[in-house]
Amino acid sequence: MNEDNSRNRYMRAIVLMMMSGVVAYSLKHGPQPLIPSIAGELGLMPAEGSLIVAAEMAGMSATLLLVIMFADFLSRKWVMGLSLGAAAILDAVMGAGVGFHVIVACRFLQGMLLGTFPALMIAYINEEFPANRTATTIGLYLGSTAAGGMLGRFVATLLSDMVSWREVFFLFTVCGALVAVLYCSLMPASRHAVARPRMGSLASVFALVKDSRLLLLNFIGFSLMGTFAAVYTYITYALLDAPYFLTKVELAPIFLMQIFGTMSSAVAGKLADHWGKGRVLKLGFALMICGSVMTLGAPLCAKYVGLGFFISGIFACHTTAASWVGQLDGIDKAPAASLYMLCYYIGGSVLSVLGGFFYHHLHWTGLVAMIVLFTVLSIGAFIAFMHKVTSAKTNDADDENDENAMIRAREIPAHV
Repeated sequence: MNEDNSRNRYMRAIVLMMMSGVVAYSLKHGPQPLIPSIAGELGLMPAEGSLIVAAEMAGMSATLLLVIMFADFLSRKWVMGLSLGAAAILDAVMGAGVGFHVIVACRFLQGMLLGTFPALMIAYINEEFPANRTATTIGLYLGSTAAGGMLGRFVATLLSDMVSWREVFFLFTVCGALVAVLYCSLMPASRHAVARPRMGSLASVFALVKDSRLLLLNFIGFSLMGTFAAVYTYITYALLDAPYFLTKVELAPIFLMQIFGTMSSAVAGKLADHWGKGRVLKLGFALMICGSVMTLGAPLCAKYVGLGFFISGIFACHTTAASWVGQLDGIDKAPAASLYMLCYYIGGSVLSVLGGFFYHHLHWTGLVAMIVLFTVLSIGAFIAFMHKVTSAKTNDADDENDENAMIRAREIPAHV
């Protein structure tokens, strides 16, 4: 009976995690295709319109830093559920006829609220689920976030031709509020989260920064999101230009290709639990390099097939690295997950800008060279990480053997 109750609890948690992941990332990415409509109505320059996305990213980064310091005092269930509901209400505020500055402020607050999800959800999974199920569950959750980003952009683009951008915001409010109510009502509360009195200060940040294993995984996360953001930022330029000259409608399938990320996350999580995280990371890196190199081909199909391999590789690596962060010995799960996600999103900002220099001077070939470079650096970080993990296990085994030897020595009677 207890086993049945545990199974029902896990299944209910997984369903609600995936629902909240889809809605949260729809709220996060949904406004992106609405920016031209908003800018046109409010008389904004393109650079001003981009603040709608930048403000949300800044808010999310600020919250991830706060979560590092205060995660162990936060209720996983209620912080995420109430944050989702509040973020949905902010969509209604933005659609209610307010000015541009209020929209930017609301997007910043929305980013802060949605920033509770990446770290606390991964911490919840690592704390509440069996160790042999965490990678699979994290893969399902990250797959739902990829689906949410894709669905949010697709629905907003589709509806923007039929209704105003304000009405799209109201639709997101209704969906977000409904899921938030379900989440707060039905999500199982945390049972294994433990508050630590030393948390709540920058000391917690310094403690994490000293762990070289975590820093190496953080660099991998930095590179993953950075290369992903760079590809999606500049492949549109490449396909709108010669020799393809695609229209914006013909470019739409590129955004739908994030479905490969959804599928890859789920499959990679399951493989990591049964096949080993190291092997999945190796496979993911191989897919990233092969996929990015394939996009150098002149045929349009080469671009799409290569992009599919590349996205699959990125989300396989992200799922594996994120689950590994929560299973390192001697670190606090929620702050560590927050730091990983903070580096992940910083990478998206930094490498998307750096990619612009490569693309400007060397076109698409230059961007692919940057992607391969950071992927190779990530492989180096992975090798160093595995060396540290293996060394730690060896030292632990040596210490245990020494202790056992001392115990046996004490048990041997002394003879004169």
